[in-house]
Amino acid sequence: MDYKIQIISLLFSFIFGNFFYIVSKLNYKLVWKYPVILRYLITIVFIFDIALLYILAMYHINYGVVHIYFIIMLFLGFFAASLYSKKLRNFCKIKRKKLKD
Repeated sequence: MDYKIQIISLLFSFIFGNFFYIVSKLNYKLVWKYPVILRYLITIVFIFDIALLYILAMYHINYGVVHIYFIIMLFLGFFAASLYSKKLRNFCKIKRKKLKD
């Protein structure tokens, strides 16, 4: 595999990890009100769809070759997004001033 394709694949895996974090949080917020069995079923289908989407994208980038370091970059992107989302939420909080009587 060419080094340019590997770099593109690594970058895509990292970005896809960020995307996976965002849509998994969205999935959690949308599914929490359903019964437990339905939550598990929806989550399993969701993860299956995300995995298929990743494999399909990797097929278009590098003919479906998935190395372990692509998976590691995927997890690093997921955890980086979780760290940055916490910092971003703390940064964007509006601090309320106490009103004096």
